[in-house]
Amino acid sequence: MKKPGSNSGRNGGIFQETGPRGARYDNYATVRDNERMPPTTESGRGWTQVRRTPDSKR
Repeated sequence: MKKPGSNSGRNGGIFQETGPRGARYDNYATVRDNERMPPTTESGRGWTQVRRTPDSKR
């Protein structure tokens, strides 16, 4: 689980908001490679990757 404001690194993709005990919420975010994670709707929550986007070869 990634915290809000942390860097996605080379693992950009689609992330779902997750609670501290693993509960999943109906809030998704698309984050590109080397971008910061967006804020969550409540404190204590984080982001779990659902799908990784492929790297661009350009």
